[in-house]
Amino acid sequence: MKKSAVLAGSLVVAAAAYTGAAWYVGMEAENTIRAAVDRANQRIIKTLGPDVGSVGATLSIDAYQRGLFSSRARYTFTLQDGDDRTQVTFEDHMQHGPFPWGLVSQGVWTPQLAWSRSQLVDTESVKRWFDAARGAMPVQADTRIGFGGRGKSAWRFAPLEWVSDDEQLSFSGGQVDVEFSNDFRDSDAQGGFEQLTLGEGAGNTVVLRKIDVKSTTRTASDESVKVDSRVDIGAMVMDAGISDALVLEGVAVTLDSTQKGEQLDAALRYDVRQLRVGEASLGSITLGGQVNRFNFDAFSKLISEYDAIAAEHGVEDDEDFDLTPEDESRLLGRLVPLLASSPAVAVQPVAWRNEQGESTLALNITFQPLPAGDAKAQEEALPDSLKEMHLEIALSRPMLMQAVSQASGGGEDGNEFAMFAALIYDGYIAQLEQQGVVRIENDRALLSVRYENGEVNLNGETMPVEEFLNLISEMEL
Repeated sequence: MKKSAVLAGSLVVAAAAYTGAAWYVGMEAENTIRAAVDRANQRIIKTLGPDVGSVGATLSIDAYQRGLFSSRARYTFTLQDGDDRTQVTFEDHMQHGPFPWGLVSQGVWTPQLAWSRSQLVDTESVKRWFDAARGAMPVQADTRIGFGGRGKSAWRFAPLEWVSDDEQLSFSGGQVDVEFSNDFRDSDAQGGFEQLTLGEGAGNTVVLRKIDVKSTTRTASDESVKVDSRVDIGAMVMDAGISDALVLEGVAVTLDSTQKGEQLDAALRYDVRQLRVGEASLGSITLGGQVNRFNFDAFSKLISEYDAIAAEHGVEDDEDFDLTPEDESRLLGRLVPLLASSPAVAVQPVAWRNEQGESTLALNITFQPLPAGDAKAQEEALPDSLKEMHLEIALSRPMLMQAVSQASGGGEDGNEFAMFAALIYDGYIAQLEQQGVVRIENDRALLSVRYENGEVNLNGETMPVEEFLNLISEMEL
């Protein structure tokens, strides 16, 4: 047999084998994508709850056309907020593996299930994005879908410019890279943007500079999901056009959460390295909050029940209305499962610091379950659903006076304002100290209130709740 015939036969066999491999890999890629979309919707439900009334989010596959060597798909993310619906749609052109030409042309020979390029579709919801991109594609993503549940995705955001009589948008563009693992259940994302400017009217603008984002998601064997996210902003400038701009330098926002089943533990924190008004430095600020054992499913059902009751009363927006006994009973029925996990809520850490000291606040609240099955017993036990409450406040006099001085321009004028503020502060704090509400220690006014077992401990002195409420009512604010 001639060598040319053997070579030709080998090429035919190889082509047939690759065609079969491409068909199989294309089928596996589709199965992987559909499973990933289902998993994403399940996580949305776990986070928001299955019934959140007028608020919700879904990811859908509108169309999927699988070919031999490539496929086309259309995905839509829908966000519902009351009567407002936002839909963001992507068209996806996918090349099947094991060696997608789009990657081979880039010198990447690692076998892949597929390589895809996704582009934003010009719909009514995002029309302004396309106008602001001025001919460029506003959002585009290149994704490698690998074997073994791994993959990579690079999201590129085009620069945007939009100016009208009452609105302004300027965005530098940027990129976010995501790596997937653990059957696409884990991810590591990081990216950055140089600047974002938002404006309303003449001179009323917010500018964010040097924005870096990072996020990790880990899914454990018990299906609990841990998400750690961080956003760092070099500077945030808020200018109303009528006075010195408010500048926040070195802003860090962190959100850490763990969700197992219906319960969520989460902590949100803001840190500002320096707060300035014009040239005046007002120190640094930390604001934080936490929830533990929080049942989001029960919470969403409680909100949905309230929305349904409001609709039955013909209430619109945030209009106040009176609940009927039947309404209260319905809400109580939704409150019971929310309190069953003994949720805890905290506002901490809260701190304001400068060269002269630090003022802090911490509030911790823990609830306890209501009796199961007996509506009357639940109603009677509702006032006792608050298990513990602890409030700690520490006000540093030197710190507050320096803040007043700096905010007033510093120098002699600032010192005069600080002296006037000191007179007001000293008189008010002295009155509270005489009433036993605060105690003074090292130029700090301290307040400690702890509620537990039906009693209140105020600055180390235990008293019945009624006595504490009487004391508070007698305060002259």
